[in-house]
Amino acid sequence: MCSKKQIKSVALIILVIILLSIASVPSTIAQAVQVLTLQESINIALNKSQQIKSLKQDLNNSLMSLKAAEAGFKSNSEFVLSSFPTYYESETRIPTPDGDFSFSPQKYFIMKGELYINQPISWTDGTFSLVGSLERFQQLGTFTRTTYGFDPKTFQIDTITTVEKDPFDFSPRLSLQYRQPLFTINRLRIGYLKAKLALESTEMSYTRSELDIVYQVTSAFYQLYQGARQVEIDNESMEQSEKAYNLALKKVQAGLIPEVDAMQLEVDFERSKNTLVASEANLKRMEDAFKVLIGIDIDQEVRVTAQLDYHPIEVAFERALQEALKRRTEFQEDEINVTLAEIGVKETDANTEFRGDLYLRYGIWNRQKDFQDSFTERFDNDRQVLMQLTVPLWDWKRNRYQVEASKARLENARITSKHRIQQIKKEVRDAVLSLKEARQRVEISERSVALAEKTYKIRFLFFENGEISSQELALEQDRLTAAKTDYLAALIAYKQAVTDLTRKTLWDFEKNQPVKVLGAAD
Repeated sequence: MCSKKQIKSVALIILVIILLSIASVPSTIAQAVQVLTLQESINIALNKSQQIKSLKQDLNNSLMSLKAAEAGFKSNSEFVLSSFPTYYESETRIPTPDGDFSFSPQKYFIMKGELYINQPISWTDGTFSLVGSLERFQQLGTFTRTTYGFDPKTFQIDTITTVEKDPFDFSPRLSLQYRQPLFTINRLRIGYLKAKLALESTEMSYTRSELDIVYQVTSAFYQLYQGARQVEIDNESMEQSEKAYNLALKKVQAGLIPEVDAMQLEVDFERSKNTLVASEANLKRMEDAFKVLIGIDIDQEVRVTAQLDYHPIEVAFERALQEALKRRTEFQEDEINVTLAEIGVKETDANTEFRGDLYLRYGIWNRQKDFQDSFTERFDNDRQVLMQLTVPLWDWKRNRYQVEASKARLENARITSKHRIQQIKKEVRDAVLSLKEARQRVEISERSVALAEKTYKIRFLFFENGEISSQELALEQDRLTAAKTDYLAALIAYKQAVTDLTRKTLWDFEKNQPVKVLGAAD
Protein backbone atom coordinates (compact mmCIF):
# COMPACT_ATOMS: atom_id res chain seq x y z
CA MET A 1 0.00 0.00 0.00
CA CYS A 2 1.20 3.54 -0.85
CA SER A 3 1.24 6.15 1.82
CA LYS A 4 -0.58 9.46 1.48
CA LYS A 5 2.76 11.21 1.19
CA GLN A 6 3.77 9.03 -1.78
CA ILE A 7 0.41 9.62 -3.46
CA LYS A 8 0.80 13.38 -3.09
CA SER A 9 4.29 13.23 -4.56
CA VAL A 10 3.11 11.24 -7.58
CA ALA A 11 0.17 13.64 -8.10
CA LEU A 12 2.52 16.63 -7.93
CA ILE A 13 4.84 15.08 -10.53
CA ILE A 14 1.88 14.40 -12.87
CA LEU A 15 0.65 17.99 -12.44
CA VAL A 16 4.09 19.37 -13.28
CA ILE A 17 4.26 17.19 -16.41
CA ILE A 18 0.81 18.38 -17.54
CA LEU A 19 1.71 22.04 -16.99
CA LEU A 20 4.96 21.64 -18.89
CA SER A 21 3.10 19.97 -21.77
CA ILE A 22 0.54 22.80 -21.92
CA ALA A 23 3.29 25.41 -21.80
CA SER A 24 5.09 23.73 -24.71
CA VAL A 25 2.02 23.73 -27.00
CA PRO A 26 2.25 27.38 -28.15
CA SER A 27 5.94 26.94 -28.92
CA THR A 28 5.17 23.89 -31.02
CA ILE A 29 2.41 25.67 -32.85
CA ALA A 30 4.60 28.71 -33.45
CA GLN A 31 7.26 26.50 -35.06
CA ALA A 32 4.79 24.85 -37.46
CA VAL A 33 5.96 25.31 -41.04
CA GLN A 34 3.50 26.92 -43.46
CA VAL A 35 3.80 25.41 -46.91
CA LEU A 36 2.71 27.79 -49.67
CA THR A 37 1.97 27.38 -53.35
CA LEU A 38 2.39 30.25 -55.79
CA GLN A 39 -1.34 31.00 -55.91
CA GLU A 40 -1.61 30.93 -52.12
CA SER A 41 1.32 33.36 -51.86
CA ILE A 42 -0.30 35.71 -54.37
CA ASN A 43 -3.64 35.58 -52.52
CA ILE A 44 -1.92 36.42 -49.22
CA ALA A 45 -0.01 39.32 -50.82
CA LEU A 46 -3.17 40.73 -52.40
CA ASN A 47 -4.79 40.87 -48.96
CA LYS A 48 -2.03 41.41 -46.40
CA SER A 49 1.02 43.00 -48.03
CA GLN A 50 2.04 46.54 -47.21
CA GLN A 51 1.77 47.49 -50.88
CA ILE A 52 -1.83 46.33 -51.27
CA LYS A 53 -2.84 48.04 -48.04
CA SER A 54 -1.35 51.30 -49.31
CA LEU A 55 -3.09 50.85 -52.68
CA LYS A 56 -6.43 50.25 -51.00
CA GLN A 57 -6.01 53.43 -48.99
CA ASP A 58 -5.26 55.38 -52.20
CA LEU A 59 -8.36 53.88 -53.80
CA ASN A 60 -10.45 54.65 -50.73
CA ASN A 61 -9.10 58.21 -50.69
CA SER A 62 -10.21 58.77 -54.30
CA LEU A 63 -13.58 57.14 -53.65
CA MET A 64 -14.23 59.28 -50.57
CA SER A 65 -13.15 62.40 -52.46
CA LEU A 66 -15.73 61.63 -55.16
CA LYS A 67 -18.42 61.02 -52.54
CA ALA A 68 -17.50 64.34 -50.93
CA ALA A 69 -17.81 66.08 -54.31
CA GLU A 70 -21.20 64.43 -54.90
CA ALA A 71 -22.32 65.52 -51.43
CA GLY A 72 -21.43 69.08 -52.44
CA PHE A 73 -24.51 69.08 -54.70
CA LYS A 74 -26.80 68.35 -51.76
CA SER A 75 -28.18 70.64 -49.10
CA ASN A 76 -26.18 71.44 -46.01
CA SER A 77 -26.61 73.49 -42.89
CA GLU A 78 -24.40 75.34 -40.48
CA PHE A 79 -24.72 77.41 -37.35
CA VAL A 80 -22.53 80.51 -37.24
CA LEU A 81 -21.82 82.54 -34.13
CA SER A 82 -20.84 85.67 -35.99
CA SER A 83 -20.62 87.71 -32.77
CA PHE A 84 -19.73 85.61 -29.79
CA PRO A 85 -19.52 88.15 -28.29
CA THR A 86 -18.28 91.30 -30.03
CA TYR A 87 -17.25 94.49 -28.30
CA TYR A 88 -17.20 97.58 -30.51
CA GLU A 89 -16.12 101.12 -29.63
CA SER A 90 -16.17 104.18 -31.89
CA GLU A 91 -16.89 107.90 -31.95
CA THR A 92 -19.97 109.33 -33.65
CA ARG A 93 -19.87 112.80 -35.16
CA ILE A 94 -22.85 114.92 -33.98
CA PRO A 95 -23.65 118.41 -35.42
CA THR A 96 -23.91 121.29 -32.89
CA PRO A 97 -26.19 124.40 -33.06
CA ASP A 98 -23.27 126.61 -33.95
CA GLY A 99 -22.64 124.62 -37.11
CA ASP A 100 -19.70 122.68 -35.74
CA PHE A 101 -19.43 119.01 -34.79
CA SER A 102 -18.87 117.14 -31.57
CA PHE A 103 -17.79 113.56 -31.16
CA SER A 104 -19.65 111.22 -28.88
CA PRO A 105 -18.04 107.92 -27.89
CA GLN A 106 -20.20 104.89 -28.66
CA LYS A 107 -19.70 101.46 -27.10
CA TYR A 108 -21.56 98.35 -28.15
CA PHE A 109 -21.78 94.78 -26.96
CA ILE A 110 -23.22 92.42 -29.59
CA MET A 111 -24.08 88.72 -29.55
CA LYS A 112 -25.39 87.18 -32.78
CA GLY A 113 -26.05 83.67 -34.06
CA GLU A 114 -27.09 82.62 -37.57
CA LEU A 115 -28.50 79.33 -38.85
CA TYR A 116 -27.98 78.59 -42.56
CA ILE A 117 -29.72 75.93 -44.62
CA ASN A 118 -27.98 75.94 -48.01
CA GLN A 119 -28.83 74.31 -51.33
CA PRO A 120 -26.10 74.52 -53.99
CA ILE A 121 -27.18 74.84 -57.62
CA SER A 122 -24.75 72.73 -59.63
CA TRP A 123 -25.47 74.09 -63.12
CA THR A 124 -24.89 77.72 -62.08
CA ASP A 125 -22.56 77.30 -59.07
CA GLY A 126 -24.98 79.49 -57.11
CA THR A 127 -26.38 78.85 -53.64
CA PHE A 128 -29.86 79.28 -52.21
CA SER A 129 -29.87 79.80 -48.44
CA LEU A 130 -32.57 80.00 -45.82
CA VAL A 131 -31.09 82.13 -43.05
CA GLY A 132 -32.45 82.59 -39.56
CA SER A 133 -30.61 84.85 -37.13
CA LEU A 134 -31.01 86.35 -33.69
CA GLU A 135 -29.04 89.34 -32.43
CA ARG A 136 -28.77 90.85 -28.96
CA PHE A 137 -27.59 94.44 -29.24
CA GLN A 138 -26.51 96.30 -26.12
CA GLN A 139 -25.31 99.89 -26.04
CA LEU A 140 -23.08 100.61 -23.07
CA GLY A 141 -23.70 103.80 -21.15
CA THR A 142 -26.60 105.86 -19.74
CA PHE A 143 -29.21 107.08 -22.24
CA THR A 144 -32.51 108.94 -22.22
CA ARG A 145 -35.27 107.09 -24.04
CA THR A 146 -38.45 108.93 -25.17
CA THR A 147 -41.60 106.97 -25.96
CA TYR A 148 -44.99 108.22 -27.12
CA GLY A 149 -48.45 107.02 -26.19
CA PHE A 150 -52.08 108.05 -26.94
CA ASP A 151 -54.48 108.82 -24.07
CA PRO A 152 -58.05 107.93 -25.22
CA LYS A 153 -59.66 110.00 -22.44
CA THR A 154 -57.97 113.25 -23.26
CA PHE A 155 -57.30 112.51 -26.90
CA GLN A 156 -53.76 113.68 -26.42
CA ILE A 157 -50.35 112.17 -27.10
CA ASP A 158 -48.38 111.48 -23.92
CA THR A 159 -44.62 111.72 -23.91
CA ILE A 160 -42.74 109.40 -21.54
CA THR A 161 -39.09 109.96 -20.86
CA THR A 162 -37.03 107.30 -19.12
CA VAL A 163 -33.38 107.03 -18.25
CA GLU A 164 -31.78 103.65 -19.05
CA LYS A 165 -28.37 102.27 -18.27
CA ASP A 166 -26.81 99.90 -20.78
CA PRO A 167 -30.03 99.38 -22.74
CA PHE A 168 -30.36 96.36 -25.03
CA ASP A 169 -32.82 94.96 -27.52
CA PHE A 170 -33.34 91.82 -29.61
CA SER A 171 -33.47 91.54 -33.36
CA PRO A 172 -34.67 88.30 -35.07
CA ARG A 173 -34.35 87.95 -38.84
CA LEU A 174 -35.55 85.34 -41.37
CA SER A 175 -34.62 85.61 -45.04
CA LEU A 176 -34.15 83.71 -48.27
CA GLN A 177 -30.81 84.47 -49.93
CA TYR A 178 -29.23 83.64 -53.24
CA ARG A 179 -25.58 84.08 -54.17
CA GLN A 180 -24.47 83.76 -57.80
CA PRO A 181 -20.85 84.05 -58.97
CA LEU A 182 -20.55 85.83 -62.31
CA PHE A 183 -17.96 85.88 -65.11
CA THR A 184 -16.05 82.91 -63.66
CA ILE A 185 -15.76 79.14 -63.89
CA ASN A 186 -18.18 76.73 -62.22
CA ARG A 187 -15.96 75.50 -59.40
CA LEU A 188 -18.59 73.13 -57.99
CA ARG A 189 -18.89 71.12 -61.20
CA ILE A 190 -15.16 71.29 -61.85
CA GLY A 191 -14.48 69.88 -58.40
CA TYR A 192 -16.83 66.98 -59.10
CA LEU A 193 -15.23 66.32 -62.50
CA LYS A 194 -11.74 66.30 -60.99
CA ALA A 195 -12.79 63.85 -58.27
CA LYS A 196 -14.47 61.56 -60.82
CA LEU A 197 -11.44 61.54 -63.13
CA ALA A 198 -9.10 61.00 -60.19
CA LEU A 199 -11.09 57.93 -59.11
CA GLU A 200 -11.01 56.47 -62.63
CA SER A 201 -7.25 57.04 -62.79
CA THR A 202 -6.73 55.47 -59.36
CA GLU A 203 -8.78 52.40 -60.32
CA MET A 204 -6.64 51.85 -63.41
CA SER A 205 -3.45 52.40 -61.45
CA TYR A 206 -4.73 50.01 -58.77
CA THR A 207 -5.17 47.21 -61.31
CA ARG A 208 -1.72 47.73 -62.81
CA SER A 209 -0.24 47.82 -59.33
CA GLU A 210 -1.99 44.52 -58.53
CA LEU A 211 -0.35 42.97 -61.59
CA ASP A 212 2.98 44.41 -60.45
CA ILE A 213 2.48 42.78 -57.05
CA VAL A 214 1.64 39.48 -58.74
CA TYR A 215 4.85 39.75 -60.76
CA GLN A 216 6.94 40.65 -57.70
CA VAL A 217 5.47 37.81 -55.64
CA THR A 218 5.94 35.38 -58.54
CA SER A 219 9.57 36.41 -58.93
CA ALA A 220 10.24 36.22 -55.19
CA PHE A 221 8.40 32.87 -54.96
CA TYR A 222 10.47 31.27 -57.71
CA GLN A 223 13.67 32.78 -56.37
CA LEU A 224 12.87 31.27 -52.99
CA TYR A 225 12.07 27.97 -54.67
CA GLN A 226 15.32 28.23 -56.60
CA GLY A 227 17.16 28.89 -53.35
CA ALA A 228 15.61 25.79 -51.76
CA ARG A 229 16.45 23.66 -54.80
CA GLN A 230 19.97 25.12 -54.79
CA VAL A 231 20.39 23.86 -51.24
CA GLU A 232 19.32 20.42 -52.44
CA ILE A 233 21.73 20.57 -55.39
CA ASP A 234 24.58 21.69 -53.15
CA ASN A 235 23.71 18.95 -50.66
CA GLU A 236 23.81 16.35 -53.46
CA SER A 237 27.14 17.77 -54.58
CA MET A 238 28.49 17.50 -51.04
CA GLU A 239 27.34 13.87 -50.77
CA GLN A 240 29.00 13.09 -54.10
CA SER A 241 32.21 14.76 -52.90
CA GLU A 242 32.07 12.79 -49.67
CA LYS A 243 31.51 9.55 -51.56
CA ALA A 244 34.44 10.28 -53.88
CA TYR A 245 36.67 11.25 -50.94
CA ASN A 246 35.84 8.08 -48.99
CA LEU A 247 36.57 5.99 -52.07
CA ALA A 248 39.87 7.80 -52.53
CA LEU A 249 40.85 7.03 -48.92
CA LYS A 250 40.29 3.34 -49.54
CA LYS A 251 42.39 3.51 -52.71
CA VAL A 252 45.20 5.26 -50.82
CA GLN A 253 45.13 2.60 -48.11
CA ALA A 254 45.26 -0.07 -50.83
CA GLY A 255 48.16 1.75 -52.50
CA LEU A 256 46.25 2.24 -55.74
CA ILE A 257 46.52 6.05 -55.92
CA PRO A 258 48.87 8.59 -54.36
CA GLU A 259 47.81 10.36 -51.19
CA VAL A 260 47.82 13.71 -52.96
CA ASP A 261 44.74 12.63 -54.99
CA ALA A 262 42.84 11.95 -51.78
CA MET A 263 43.94 15.30 -50.39
CA GLN A 264 42.58 17.03 -53.50
CA LEU A 265 39.21 15.32 -53.06
CA GLU A 266 39.22 16.29 -49.39
CA VAL A 267 39.66 19.93 -50.41
CA ASP A 268 36.73 19.57 -52.82
CA PHE A 269 34.67 17.97 -50.06
CA GLU A 270 35.33 20.85 -47.65
CA ARG A 271 34.60 23.37 -50.38
CA SER A 272 31.25 21.70 -51.10
CA LYS A 273 30.35 21.90 -47.40
CA ASN A 274 31.12 25.62 -47.37
CA THR A 275 29.00 26.09 -50.48
CA LEU A 276 26.11 24.30 -48.78
CA VAL A 277 26.38 26.53 -45.68
CA ALA A 278 26.32 29.66 -47.87
CA SER A 279 23.27 28.36 -49.80
CA GLU A 280 21.39 27.67 -46.56
CA ALA A 281 22.16 31.18 -45.24
CA ASN A 282 21.07 32.72 -48.54
CA LEU A 283 17.86 30.69 -48.43
CA LYS A 284 17.08 32.05 -44.95
CA ARG A 285 17.56 35.62 -46.13
CA MET A 286 15.29 35.05 -49.11
CA GLU A 287 12.64 33.50 -46.80
CA ASP A 288 12.62 36.62 -44.63
CA ALA A 289 12.38 38.93 -47.66
CA PHE A 290 9.55 36.83 -49.08
CA LYS A 291 7.59 36.95 -45.81
CA VAL A 292 7.94 40.72 -45.61
CA LEU A 293 6.83 41.05 -49.25
CA ILE A 294 3.61 39.04 -48.94
CA GLY A 295 2.76 40.35 -45.47
CA ILE A 296 3.12 37.47 -43.01
CA ASP A 297 4.93 37.38 -39.67
CA ILE A 298 8.68 37.19 -40.12
CA ASP A 299 8.90 34.60 -37.31
CA GLN A 300 6.57 32.25 -39.18
CA GLU A 301 8.45 29.39 -40.82
CA VAL A 302 7.51 29.03 -44.49
CA ARG A 303 8.32 26.69 -47.32
CA VAL A 304 7.26 26.96 -50.94
CA THR A 305 6.20 24.13 -53.18
CA ALA A 306 5.82 24.26 -56.93
CA GLN A 307 5.47 22.07 -59.98
CA LEU A 308 7.87 23.52 -62.50
CA ASP A 309 6.14 21.98 -65.47
CA TYR A 310 7.57 23.28 -68.69
CA HIS A 311 4.94 24.05 -71.31
CA PRO A 312 6.59 26.17 -74.02
CA ILE A 313 4.45 28.81 -75.70
CA GLU A 314 5.11 30.69 -78.91
CA VAL A 315 4.17 34.39 -78.86
CA ALA A 316 4.50 36.63 -81.90
CA PHE A 317 5.45 40.23 -81.23
CA GLU A 318 2.64 41.54 -83.45
CA ARG A 319 0.01 39.60 -81.48
CA ALA A 320 1.42 40.67 -78.12
CA LEU A 321 1.58 44.33 -79.21
CA GLN A 322 -1.98 44.18 -80.52
CA GLU A 323 -3.28 42.97 -77.16
CA ALA A 324 -1.22 45.53 -75.26
CA LEU A 325 -2.40 48.48 -77.34
CA LYS A 326 -5.98 47.35 -76.93
CA ARG A 327 -5.92 46.61 -73.20
CA ARG A 328 -3.27 48.72 -71.48
CA THR A 329 -4.95 51.34 -69.29
CA GLU A 330 -2.17 53.91 -69.58
CA PHE A 331 -3.84 55.41 -72.65
CA GLN A 332 -7.00 56.24 -70.68
CA GLU A 333 -4.87 57.50 -67.81
CA ASP A 334 -2.95 59.79 -70.16
CA GLU A 335 -6.22 61.25 -71.43
CA ILE A 336 -7.36 61.80 -67.84
CA ASN A 337 -4.04 63.45 -66.92
CA VAL A 338 -4.29 65.79 -69.91
CA THR A 339 -7.86 66.73 -68.95
CA LEU A 340 -6.85 67.34 -65.32
CA ALA A 341 -3.93 69.47 -66.47
CA GLU A 342 -6.27 71.55 -68.69
CA ILE A 343 -8.57 72.05 -65.71
CA GLY A 344 -5.56 73.11 -63.65
CA VAL A 345 -4.71 75.82 -66.17
CA LYS A 346 -8.28 77.15 -66.09
CA GLU A 347 -8.40 77.14 -62.28
CA THR A 348 -5.07 78.91 -61.97
CA ASP A 349 -6.00 81.52 -64.56
CA ALA A 350 -9.32 82.13 -62.78
CA ASN A 351 -7.58 83.19 -59.57
CA THR A 352 -7.06 86.74 -60.87
CA GLU A 353 -9.85 87.06 -63.40
CA PHE A 354 -12.47 89.79 -63.49
CA ARG A 355 -15.40 88.35 -61.58
CA GLY A 356 -18.61 89.35 -59.94
CA ASP A 357 -20.95 88.15 -57.22
CA LEU A 358 -24.69 88.81 -57.19
CA TYR A 359 -26.47 88.67 -53.82
CA LEU A 360 -30.28 88.67 -53.51
CA ARG A 361 -32.12 88.66 -50.20
CA TYR A 362 -35.78 88.73 -49.30
CA GLY A 363 -37.02 88.37 -45.73
CA ILE A 364 -38.41 89.91 -42.56
CA TRP A 365 -36.85 91.32 -39.40
CA ASN A 366 -37.73 93.03 -36.16
CA ARG A 367 -36.10 94.84 -33.24
CA GLN A 368 -37.71 95.10 -29.80
CA LYS A 369 -36.58 95.69 -26.27
CA ASP A 370 -38.25 92.57 -24.94
CA PHE A 371 -37.33 89.18 -26.27
CA GLN A 372 -40.94 87.96 -26.54
CA ASP A 373 -42.11 91.14 -28.25
CA SER A 374 -39.42 90.77 -30.91
CA PHE A 375 -41.30 87.69 -32.18
CA THR A 376 -44.86 88.91 -31.70
CA GLU A 377 -44.74 92.50 -32.91
CA ARG A 378 -45.10 93.39 -36.55
CA PHE A 379 -42.11 92.46 -38.72
CA ASP A 380 -40.57 94.80 -41.27
CA ASN A 381 -39.42 93.78 -44.73
CA ASP A 382 -35.77 92.94 -45.27
CA ARG A 383 -34.72 93.13 -48.93
CA GLN A 384 -31.36 93.51 -50.59
CA VAL A 385 -29.85 93.40 -54.06
CA LEU A 386 -26.06 93.61 -54.09
CA MET A 387 -23.68 93.43 -57.00
CA GLN A 388 -20.03 92.99 -56.10
CA LEU A 389 -17.26 93.20 -58.68
CA THR A 390 -13.64 92.16 -58.21
CA VAL A 391 -11.18 93.74 -60.63
CA PRO A 392 -7.56 92.52 -60.37
CA LEU A 393 -5.00 95.30 -60.60
CA TRP A 394 -1.49 93.91 -60.12
CA ASP A 395 0.22 91.01 -58.39
CA TRP A 396 3.75 91.40 -59.76
CA LYS A 397 3.04 88.63 -62.35
CA ARG A 398 2.54 86.04 -59.62
CA ASN A 399 -0.54 84.53 -61.25
CA ARG A 400 1.03 84.73 -64.69
CA TYR A 401 3.94 82.60 -63.53
CA GLN A 402 1.54 80.16 -61.90
CA VAL A 403 -0.41 79.86 -65.17
CA GLU A 404 2.81 79.24 -67.10
CA ALA A 405 3.72 76.50 -64.62
CA SER A 406 0.28 74.91 -65.14
CA LYS A 407 0.73 75.11 -68.91
CA ALA A 408 4.10 73.38 -68.57
CA ARG A 409 2.45 70.53 -66.64
CA LEU A 410 -0.20 70.33 -69.38
CA GLU A 411 2.43 70.13 -72.12
CA ASN A 412 4.31 67.48 -70.16
CA ALA A 413 1.13 65.41 -69.90
CA ARG A 414 0.63 65.71 -73.67
CA ILE A 415 4.24 64.69 -74.38
CA THR A 416 3.87 61.66 -72.12
CA SER A 417 0.66 60.69 -73.92
CA LYS A 418 2.30 60.95 -77.37
CA HIS A 419 5.31 58.92 -76.23
CA ARG A 420 3.20 56.16 -74.65
CA ILE A 421 2.88 53.98 -77.77
CA GLN A 422 6.64 53.88 -78.29
CA GLN A 423 7.18 53.05 -74.63
CA ILE A 424 4.67 50.17 -74.73
CA LYS A 425 6.17 48.85 -77.97
CA LYS A 426 9.58 48.70 -76.30
CA GLU A 427 8.20 47.00 -73.17
CA VAL A 428 6.31 44.37 -75.17
CA ARG A 429 9.27 43.73 -77.49
CA ASP A 430 11.57 43.25 -74.49
CA ALA A 431 9.06 40.89 -72.86
CA VAL A 432 8.66 38.77 -76.01
CA LEU A 433 12.43 38.57 -76.54
CA SER A 434 12.96 37.62 -72.87
CA LEU A 435 10.37 34.85 -73.21
CA LYS A 436 12.03 33.51 -76.36
CA GLU A 437 15.47 33.68 -74.76
CA ALA A 438 14.23 31.92 -71.60
CA ARG A 439 12.58 29.17 -73.64
CA GLN A 440 15.80 28.49 -75.54
CA ARG A 441 17.80 28.44 -72.30
CA VAL A 442 15.46 25.86 -70.80
CA GLU A 443 15.74 23.56 -73.78
CA ILE A 444 19.53 23.86 -73.96
CA SER A 445 20.12 23.48 -70.22
CA GLU A 446 17.73 20.50 -70.04
CA ARG A 447 19.88 18.62 -72.55
CA SER A 448 23.01 19.74 -70.69
CA VAL A 449 21.76 18.21 -67.43
CA ALA A 450 21.01 14.87 -69.10
CA LEU A 451 24.46 14.79 -70.70
CA ALA A 452 26.23 15.89 -67.49
CA GLU A 453 24.48 13.19 -65.39
CA LYS A 454 25.38 10.49 -67.89
CA THR A 455 28.98 11.70 -68.17
CA TYR A 456 29.43 11.85 -64.38
CA LYS A 457 28.25 8.27 -63.91
CA ILE A 458 30.70 7.09 -66.54
CA ARG A 459 33.56 9.13 -65.07
CA PHE A 460 32.85 7.85 -61.56
CA LEU A 461 33.12 4.26 -62.82
CA PHE A 462 36.40 5.22 -64.51
CA PHE A 463 37.63 6.63 -61.18
CA GLU A 464 36.64 3.44 -59.37
CA ASN A 465 38.66 1.46 -61.93
CA GLY A 466 41.61 3.83 -61.61
CA GLU A 467 41.37 5.08 -65.18
CA ILE A 468 41.09 8.82 -64.32
CA SER A 469 42.46 11.01 -61.56
CA SER A 470 40.54 12.66 -58.71
CA GLN A 471 40.95 16.05 -60.35
CA GLU A 472 39.18 14.84 -63.48
CA LEU A 473 36.33 13.44 -61.35
CA ALA A 474 36.02 16.69 -59.39
CA LEU A 475 35.88 18.65 -62.63
CA GLU A 476 33.07 16.43 -63.91
CA GLN A 477 31.20 16.85 -60.65
CA ASP A 478 31.44 20.64 -60.93
CA ARG A 479 30.05 20.45 -64.45
CA LEU A 480 27.06 18.42 -63.25
CA THR A 481 26.34 20.87 -60.44
CA ALA A 482 26.62 23.83 -62.81
CA ALA A 483 24.32 22.15 -65.34
CA LYS A 484 21.65 21.54 -62.69
CA THR A 485 21.95 25.11 -61.44
CA ASP A 486 21.68 26.53 -64.96
CA TYR A 487 18.62 24.42 -65.72
CA LEU A 488 16.88 25.54 -62.54
CA ALA A 489 17.72 29.20 -63.28
CA ALA A 490 16.42 28.82 -66.83
CA LEU A 491 13.09 27.39 -65.62
CA ILE A 492 12.69 30.22 -63.12
CA ALA A 493 13.54 32.82 -65.78
CA TYR A 494 10.96 31.27 -68.11
CA LYS A 495 8.20 31.44 -65.48
CA GLN A 496 9.09 35.03 -64.72
CA ALA A 497 9.12 35.93 -68.42
CA VAL A 498 5.61 34.51 -68.86
CA THR A 499 4.35 36.51 -65.89
CA ASP A 500 6.05 39.68 -67.13
CA LEU A 501 4.52 39.30 -70.59
CA THR A 502 1.09 38.88 -68.99
CA ARG A 503 1.34 42.14 -67.08
CA LYS A 504 2.79 43.97 -70.12
CA THR A 505 -0.06 42.89 -72.45
CA LEU A 506 -2.92 42.21 -70.01
CA TRP A 507 -3.40 38.91 -71.85
CA ASP A 508 -2.75 35.45 -70.40
CA PHE A 509 -1.07 33.55 -73.26
CA GLU A 510 -0.95 30.30 -71.27
CA LYS A 511 -4.73 30.24 -70.81
CA ASN A 512 -5.39 32.32 -73.95
CA GLN A 513 -7.71 34.73 -72.16
CA PRO A 514 -7.66 38.40 -71.10
CA VAL A 515 -6.67 39.57 -67.66
CA LYS A 516 -9.57 41.12 -65.78
CA VAL A 517 -9.03 44.84 -65.29
CA LEU A 518 -10.87 46.97 -62.74
CA GLY A 519 -12.55 49.95 -64.36
CA ALA A 520 -11.86 48.93 -67.96
CA ALA A 521 -13.84 46.94 -70.47
CA ASP A 522 -12.62 43.69 -71.99
